[in-house]
Amino acid sequence: MGKGFEINKQGVSKMAREIEREFAKHPIRVPVETDTSGTGLQPAATVNNYHGPVVTVTGDNAQIAWGNETANQTQNCVQGIAPGYEELAELVTDLLANLRTFNLSEGDVVDVRNSGETVLAEVVKEEPDDGIIKRGVTMLKGLLAPVAAGVGEGVSAESAEAARTLIDTLGTSLPF
Repeated sequence: MGKGFEINKQGVSKMAREIEREFAKHPIRVPVETDTSGTGLQPAATVNNYHGPVVTVTGDNAQIAWGNETANQTQNCVQGIAPGYEELAELVTDLLANLRTFNLSEGDVVDVRNSGETVLAEVVKEEPDDGIIKRGVTMLKGLLAPVAAGVGEGVSAESAEAARTLIDTLGTSLPF
């Protein structure tokens, strides 16, 4: 695959650090109103945050990590898979969990992850769109094809065989 646009990760990190420093120079003051009836507590008149921006998130399953070197976030969100799509969902989940096995380029890893997540998002719907699933599976097979053929940097015999097996299994796991 040809080289396309690539994000300058060092530049983005530098910009994020500079923005964080700028926010640290200007503390944010937020007036807070609370309902303390029945608690016996007195509310604070003003909250001063001297450590950076404040982000308020509402909604289900929202997670944010900003400016830290590592973040471990987990969610216990269980979704049922539409009948007939169980094998496909298991294959795609295993593929995403073992992407390092295939020694794909960074761009191909992003494409595999996006296609896999699209397929997984579709198979949990009550009535999955077969067209979306078929396009996603075709994309996954196409991205794994060079590995299966043994071409590419660092492709081992084991990863080539794993890719061939996965491509075959993806094709037979479609319930339509």
